[in-house]
Amino acid sequence: MSSKTDSVILIPGPIGWELWQGTREKGFRRNLENGPVQASALEKIPVGRLVMGFPVREALAVPFKVQTDDAAMFEDLAAMHLEKSGIRPEMDAGRLTDVFPAGGEDGQADLLSVVLSAPSEGSMPHRAPSEFDISARFFPMGANVVTLWLELGRWVFAITHDGHLTYFQSLSGSRFGSDVIRDIRLALIQLSLQGVNLKMDRAVVWTTGHDSDPDDDTIQAFGKELGAEVTAEPKPRPVLPSPLSRLVPADVRTEQRLKAEKRKRTLVIAAGFILYLGVVGYLGYQYFKLDSALKKQEARLKKVRLEHSDIGLFNADWDQLAPVVDSQHWPLQLLDRTAKAIPPGQDLRFKVFEASRERILIRGETADLKLASNYAEKIRRTLSDYEWSLPPASSDTKTNRWKFNYEGTLKGEAE
Repeated sequence: MSSKTDSVILIPGPIGWELWQGTREKGFRRNLENGPVQASALEKIPVGRLVMGFPVREALAVPFKVQTDDAAMFEDLAAMHLEKSGIRPEMDAGRLTDVFPAGGEDGQADLLSVVLSAPSEGSMPHRAPSEFDISARFFPMGANVVTLWLELGRWVFAITHDGHLTYFQSLSGSRFGSDVIRDIRLALIQLSLQGVNLKMDRAVVWTTGHDSDPDDDTIQAFGKELGAEVTAEPKPRPVLPSPLSRLVPADVRTEQRLKAEKRKRTLVIAAGFILYLGVVGYLGYQYFKLDSALKKQEARLKKVRLEHSDIGLFNADWDQLAPVVDSQHWPLQLLDRTAKAIPPGQDLRFKVFEASRERILIRGETADLKLASNYAEKIRRTLSDYEWSLPPASSDTKTNRWKFNYEGTLKGEAE
């Protein structure tokens, strides 16, 4: 059964694409053998992280030496070496180059620069892989060995040096014969002319159990002509390279960027929704607390009202008795309070005085207009529990005196 934690390796087999499923720790098992020649024709790719190994024939291997072992400089040095060699990757086709350590000594390093051809139509599966590498890097190889295997109907070979993949190349045809030996020797000569001398102890031919495997006589004849010990071994199971390359075709890179942006938007929306739920939850909790407290207070108030219901009746009776027991608003008391407001020895007297608890009416006269005004202000302050209407005094031409008419209403009793 497939698992979301599994990785799925899409890699070229002898005659068609193969699918391998598993993990780096537990190994991989073949899920599809003898698949279609075009990766775009693949169907029902298992779930899991999809890693694609590009065929050797779609990549160019450029080994070279540098006089430094500073890994931070390798990428820049590789770019300079490719430009010097006249190799220019296609522009606007994604990331088609990478560089890998291939051994070396103190103070210098052997590097393998890889240049990928831009994928052609039909060469990519419909489901975009997550990561990519070159097929030669998926298989373990012995040290100082030339390894040959059939890949999508064409023979390819790789050379290792001190346990590192140093070179790989696709051969010109599907026949295992003298043309293969010629291409291998030409590759070694060209590399030696570039200062890359590769030691070759033996050759290994990987077999897969298909009719395309060379027979023993052909392999032995190949070894004699090559001048090296040649053995036939079953092709090993693929493993995930560590680390995987940074190769990414343009269309896949665009799709990955769109997925990353969509994932980012989804996370932002999810975070906003979670924040909204948090705020709503917090406010709801606070409302619940306040509502509970209010209900408790109302229950306590109801209990207090029941316990002290007689106080309300007492207050109502007291309000009814207020006019009788409130001596400050008896008519005689009100007359005394208003009369005391008249300055001693001043010519100001009342002509009419009417008073009840709720209302006071004063009509009087004085010889001095200023005295009437001062008296009006004084009773406003002295009897501040009343709302006063204090119009200006008017002149009486017959008596040559000033008459005033003041009215006060007990506050709270106006209606």
